[in-house]
Amino acid sequence: MLRIFAVSCLAITALTACGDDGGMGMAPQSHTNVMTSGPGNTLVQSGQGNSGGVLARDGQDPVAGVEATMVYNAAGRGSGARVDFHNGPMVGVSVQCNRAGGGATVPECTAINAESAYLVNELSGVLSYAGAFAVNGYGPNQDQNGFAAIHAGPGTTATVNLPGTAVNYTGQFQSGASMISGGNRFAGRANGSTVLDADFAAGRLSGQFTGTLRDDATGLTTALNAGFDNAAIDPNARFFNTEDTSFTYGGQQAWGELDGAFYGPNAEEAAGAFGFGNQLGGMSGVMIGCSEYRGIDCIAPTPRF
Repeated sequence: MLRIFAVSCLAITALTACGDDGGMGMAPQSHTNVMTSGPGNTLVQSGQGNSGGVLARDGQDPVAGVEATMVYNAAGRGSGARVDFHNGPMVGVSVQCNRAGGGATVPECTAINAESAYLVNELSGVLSYAGAFAVNGYGPNQDQNGFAAIHAGPGTTATVNLPGTAVNYTGQFQSGASMISGGNRFAGRANGSTVLDADFAAGRLSGQFTGTLRDDATGLTTALNAGFDNAAIDPNARFFNTEDTSFTYGGQQAWGELDGAFYGPNAEEAAGAFGFGNQLGGMSGVMIGCSEYRGIDCIAPTPRF
């Protein structure tokens, strides 16, 4: 069993479905659109799973407090994985993926109590995992679409010993994004590098994202940058935004949502999900960072569970 957390971009709509794939289901777009609303309500907690985060839905305010549980299909990462949602609008929904995604690959997964599900973004560390799922056609009338990004680590009882000093983490991010740049709107897939600075003594975390956004329609690209400062690190190796956390997107002040954790016996890896947005656009996705003391690039060259 894996420890799981779920998050999606605060005040950014869910990924929507588009295109015809010959009757095999609707494949998701990779871009997001900015909403003008503020944070949604927190879902009632069920006490199941080990999760926290936000679900973004088409045309509705995001809601926090998603709970989920993830298990491997069989033995080890190569067998694929299943995610069960325990509360809120997606209660009773399950997503089972037998194939890794990320990059240009967007595999369709088996959905229970939903019409379709896709693994849109994915990064794999040695000790951690982060993936984003687009789930379509769930709810009592099967008319709701949602987007949730999760981070996980093998085992639910492993103790993480947090360092007592500052540690730098470098890694990668993947996201769906939109951005107004040079008078043009770009909407599509973004990826690039992530740098996290963790001050474990103070219980604070800051991060920077630097990458490229490729427009789905034109193939043109534009530079993308975002960041956050003064997120909280708790004694249970979790990190998250508080009212003291500040966000930037495209060099301007933004709102955002952040949910992550440190993985490994000595917090060798950091994995999380995030969302940033302002009047320029927004992005929602996943990240993994490797400790400066790990001595290796912990992120797999190709995605895997």
